[in-house]
Amino acid sequence: MDWIRKNHIIWKKIGITAGVYLGMKYLVPLLIPFFIAALLVCWCWPLLQWAQRRLRIKPAFVMAVLLILAAALLAGLGIWLGKSIGELARHLAEMFTKPGTAENILYECCDGLSELMHLESEDVRVFVTEQLNVFRDHARQNILPGAFGGSWEFLKGAGAWGAALLVTGVALLLIAEDFEKIREMGRKWPLYEAVSSVIRGILRSVGGYLRAQCIIMGIVMLLCTAGIWISGTVSNPILAGIGIGFLDALPVFGTGTVFLPWALVLVFQKNYSAALILAVTYGVCVLAREILEPKLIGGKLGILPVVILASVYAGVKLYGFGGILLGPLSVLLIQELWRQVDAAEAKSLSGAPEL
Repeated sequence: MDWIRKNHIIWKKIGITAGVYLGMKYLVPLLIPFFIAALLVCWCWPLLQWAQRRLRIKPAFVMAVLLILAAALLAGLGIWLGKSIGELARHLAEMFTKPGTAENILYECCDGLSELMHLESEDVRVFVTEQLNVFRDHARQNILPGAFGGSWEFLKGAGAWGAALLVTGVALLLIAEDFEKIREMGRKWPLYEAVSSVIRGILRSVGGYLRAQCIIMGIVMLLCTAGIWISGTVSNPILAGIGIGFLDALPVFGTGTVFLPWALVLVFQKNYSAALILAVTYGVCVLAREILEPKLIGGKLGILPVVILASVYAGVKLYGFGGILLGPLSVLLIQELWRQVDAAEAKSLSGAPEL
């Protein structure tokens, strides 16, 4: 018992870690729409207050207008991306449906591979063709039936997402209407100040992390767009640069998942200048992230980038796909709660009254 009392800080931190895991695993998925709605109302509250005070417009009405504008903006962005992707797919379909085009590209790659590995080009062509036939048969027997069989699961998932978005929208309006009452009720809660301090610390950390990621992603998008435009390999370098830059912000993927195979195909097609430009672009993107990430993310959060990567990996293992966000958020929450425990312990040791 004496050992437990002497190490009560460690036990508190272990309890916090277990509580955060259980909360993220079982409680947060049920309350995500309401958390998002509350955060958005808090973020927009100064504007809602100004509209109510100066224009005599109710906060719920202003929130509804903002919601409609945001939905229209996202819909317009989705339509633009859909058109751009459709044009790119149509261009690729037209190119590959021309007689002999796909075969020529395949044989060019085979010839490039045979020269690189000092093999007979005819043997490489026969081997690649046989493997493609095996893959086609495998897809016909296994992949396609599984894809059609999973269509019902996809519809259920889409329905769940739609219901979550609807609940979030309704919660936005209700919280905006009664925000003052909710805040007054919260202030009467004994743990209000402690919880508010933790939430403010987490929001500062999350805000700093998101700002840093947006800055890095924007710079990588510009670099990708410039490199693809200089290489002259696609007709729409802006869309390609934005897509590859977005992949770079995702864990595990990165720009190399696109640039390295792309450059390899260009080498097989003997387009060495374009392949070199894409390879240099990939290297510059990696260098830019390596330079910016420690300064922007590690400096703002006090967490090493490798810890963020580890939290994403552990989050996916523990929470599923949502762990991409829940993993880093769990680390930030644990860090802030541990900081609160250490601060309270320091105050108690110095003789100050504990809050």
